[in-house]
Amino acid sequence: MSGNGERLVRMANQMADFFRAYPADEARAGIADHIQSFWTRGMRAELQALVRAGGQGLDPLVREAFGGAALGESPILRETGGPEEVGPMGSDAG
Repeated sequence: MSGNGERLVRMANQMADFFRAYPADEARAGIADHIQSFWTRGMRAELQALVRAGGQGLDPLVREAFGGAALGESPILRETGGPEEVGPMGSDAG
């Protein structure tokens, strides 16, 4: 595993430690949501490859959060307006 892969495993496992206090379904959803929202496309792709390769070193909650499903785009991108959505005053407010 590359140094970056080890770092991603450590980060994902830290999320599992945080969400472990939640019911299992909420924990898995929280892990998946956080990674999809805040990790870059490359980080998500590398994590997905690690999961497909057996998830060596990954906490079971992290492996279960993805179960081989493809990680899509960050939901944050859907929530932010691009330049074409900015109002006449240079703001997307109101």
